[in-house]
Amino acid sequence: MKVKARMYPEEAGAEPAPVGGVRRGVTRNLEALIPLILIVIIAAFLGHRFGLWTIPFLGGSEQVQMLIIGQPSVDLLADLDNQRDLVYYRVKNASDLDAAPQEQLAQYNIVLLDQHLGMNPYEKSISRTLGEALENYVRTGGKLVIVMDSGIYRSGGIYGTGTASDVIGWKATFGDIIPVECDLAANDIPTCTQPIATVGKIYRLDFDNRIMEGIEVAPADPRYGPLSLITFDIKPTGNQVAYLKHIATASHFPAIVEKKLLIGKSIYFNYDPAMTPGIWQNTLEYLR
Repeated sequence: MKVKARMYPEEAGAEPAPVGGVRRGVTRNLEALIPLILIVIIAAFLGHRFGLWTIPFLGGSEQVQMLIIGQPSVDLLADLDNQRDLVYYRVKNASDLDAAPQEQLAQYNIVLLDQHLGMNPYEKSISRTLGEALENYVRTGGKLVIVMDSGIYRSGGIYGTGTASDVIGWKATFGDIIPVECDLAANDIPTCTQPIATVGKIYRLDFDNRIMEGIEVAPADPRYGPLSLITFDIKPTGNQVAYLKHIATASHFPAIVEKKLLIGKSIYFNYDPAMTPGIWQNTLEYLR
């Protein structure tokens, strides 16, 4: 009596595994990869959006929206008018932003706080709620530029001055997002309230920062004389991008200071940026 041998799949001559099973395995692998691919795409887009890197096919030359709080110099406004391909701006007073400040700030890519032409403390002040909104704006990816003594006072107070008598400087209003501090001078007067007239040149200090890219010293052309500037003897707490050197006494002052947060950044100019249009244009390019 002959016994018929039983065939098993792994033995020679067995039928191949169904094609459908292979396809199901590949499909499951692809489905597992889709969340990872989406995470990579989102991270790449956010990095491009907040300036951590540039992805060419996503562009980057579009016009950015800038909010100006205060009143910059006529020269700076004229320069911005000439840079309409880079930036569209609106000018508002600080008091215009007391209602729903976070919602208003969220509409803009860049905020320029420039009150340095104000003649009294109230014109260089902002409210506590606007200060907190600006701090949150920077911490969540916004870009803030501060000029000279802008925002050193807090609006309010009970003595008829329109400002709080116990707040001078940036720390109490903005937290630690501003890259400079206002110290007490030897006469017990805050340094950010004592403007200094100086004549000198601005020198590049951080050779990796795009703000000073291609610019070693300003003015660069020896046919131009040194810059006549108003500045302040403030203390840098962020990365010092450039410094100002007096032409005669060789005294130094911070000129441009930057602080980078996780995704946002703030830049401080210790002079009117209109005095160095090349550096200002580099800054706009860098921030967008």
